[in-house]
Amino acid sequence: MPPFVIHTHTAAVDALAVNSYLLTTVEGAVLIDASLLVSDAKALAARIAACGVPLRAVFVTHAHPDHFNGLPFVAGDDVPVHATHQVAETIGQIAEPKRQQWQPVYGAQWPDTYRVPDHPVPDGTTIQVAGLAVTVHAVGAAESHADSYLTVDSADGSGGRAAFIGDLAFHGTHSYVADGHTGAWLAALDRLERELEGTTLYPGHGGPGGPELFTQQRRYLTTYREAIARLTDGASRLSEGQRTELAGAMSRFLPGAPLEWMIGLGADAVAEELAAST
Repeated sequence: MPPFVIHTHTAAVDALAVNSYLLTTVEGAVLIDASLLVSDAKALAARIAACGVPLRAVFVTHAHPDHFNGLPFVAGDDVPVHATHQVAETIGQIAEPKRQQWQPVYGAQWPDTYRVPDHPVPDGTTIQVAGLAVTVHAVGAAESHADSYLTVDSADGSGGRAAFIGDLAFHGTHSYVADGHTGAWLAALDRLERELEGTTLYPGHGGPGGPELFTQQRRYLTTYREAIARLTDGASRLSEGQRTELAGAMSRFLPGAPLEWMIGLGADAVAEELAAST
């Protein structure tokens, strides 16, 4: 029997098909990320309840609502929620503005309340919980304003390592780039390839994989940035025609992939980023 079992809970497509990961051992369960919408968070809570062991801790990989919105539904006040200091601080800053922005779109499916991770930890901290050794690695701004990844080993060293990378690499879907840190994200991918060589990667969107996830993500970001640069010629915003052309180019690059609407969502942010760097 393996020292820990990884259960993947994937939300509905209209909730960004985001993954939450439930890790179970004979000593308890650990949750990584917590869904976006109320219905998915409640379904995740039911899955946690059905796993047969108590939830010992929750970890949040980064500061985007599809990874922290569900916290009030899945973890009681007695369950610690861990994140890096930067992730926790950023969630505290953006949670309410995000609710004001998106609750009119999602209605009652967007939670009225939120929970900020209450156990912030420094980069490189290893937490022993439920027979697992969970190490938190700070990355900083990349896909979001504050990213991190987790490496998980059995505490006694009897099992293999897994890495939970949040949205540092998407797998088979279009990427969210609207926070405008694509240059830093590309630099982070270079670091991650070195640090996670030979490790199975569990992304926030899409199935698990190996180092090819980082290669594919780099190609996506590079293609997106080159298309923006070509279309805008240094301008910080796109016209509607340019936005349509960008969507066509990225759809051809990743044909049939979900979350296509995110192509246009991040266009101006990346245009502003590129304009500021010249």
